Amino acid sequence: MKKLLVRLTLLALIIWGVYQVYGFYGQYKEKKRKDSYYENLVDTSSPTVTVLKDAIMIDYQNARRTVHVYVPPEYATDTSSRYPVMYFMDGESSFNDLSNMGPEWEIDEVINAASKAGEQTAIVVGIEEAENRDAEYTPFVNEDNPDAHGDKFAEWLATDFKKWVDKNYRTKNDRANTYIGGISRSGMMAYYILMAHPDVFGNALIQSPSMWVDPDRLFAMELSDEQLKDKKIFVSVGEYEGRGMINPAKRIYDKFKARGLDDNHLKYQMIEDESHWHITWRKSFAIAYPWLMGY
Repeated sequence: MKKLLVRLTLLALIIWGVYQVYGFYGQYKEKKRKDSYYENLVDTSSPTVTVLKDAIMIDYQNARRTVHVYVPPEYATDTSSRYPVMYFMDGESSFNDLSNMGPEWEIDEVINAASKAGEQTAIVVGIEEAENRDAEYTPFVNEDNPDAHGDKFAEWLATDFKKWVDKNYRTKNDRANTYIGGISRSGMMAYYILMAHPDVFGNALIQSPSMWVDPDRLFAMELSDEQLKDKKIFVSVGEYEGRGMINPAKRIYDKFKARGLDDNHLKYQMIEDESHWHITWRKSFAIAYPWLMGY
C-alpha cells in the first residue's frame, strides 16, 4: 500500500512538473512574441490624427491632460458637414502603436475605410489615462480605492470637456450622436458614464468591462424608459478572458435586454480566440463601429 502511495505521489509530482514546465514555456513564447512586436513598433496613426500634448485642463484636478483627436479624411474639404463624436478613455491606445507601446485599436483605419465606402464617419477623441488610472476610473470610493474620483471625472467629461470639443470641432452634439467607449477598467467606466449621464451620451462601447470594481453599486444603476429610449449599446469580451470577465459582460447585456432593447439597439459580441489585450479591442471596434453607425 505504501509503495502504491509513493508511486502515485511521484506520478502526481511528475504531472505537476510537466504542467509547470509547459506553463513557463508558454509564458516564454508569449514574451518573445511580444518583445519582437515591441522592437518593430512604428507610427501607425493616420494623417488626420492630432496629438494635443497637455492641452486640456481638468480643473477639479488642477492638471493638464493629453488628448488624441481623429477627424475623418473629408473633414478639411467638406467644411459644411457635422459629425458624430466618439469619446474613448485610455485614448492613447486608439490610433498609434507608438503612443500605446503596443497594438493600437485601429479606430482611424476602420473609419477611413468607412469614408472610402461612402459610409458614416465620426470624430473620435481619445483621452489619455491618468497617472493614477485606478482612481480616475473608479466611480465610487471603496476600501480598494479610497482616492476614487471617477464620478467627478465623468462629470467633467460630460460637461466641460464635451463643451470644449463641441466648440472646437464640427460636431453633432445631441445625445443620439454622442458615444462613450473604453476597455477593461475604462470599459466599466463607459457603462457608468452611460448610466450617470444618459442625457449626454446616447450610445456606448463597453469592452471587457471590469465590473468587479464595484458590482453591487454598478448593477444597481438604472435608467428610466425615456433615458433608455433609442440608445445603442455594444458589449464585448474576449473568449479567453475567464468567467470573472465574461459573466459580468453578459450580465450587462442581459440587464438591458430585460429592459426591452432589441437587436438594433443592443449587441453582445464574444471575440473568439482572444484574451484581455489590445488585439481583442481592435477586433471589437471593427465589429462595433458599423453596427453603431447602422451600415
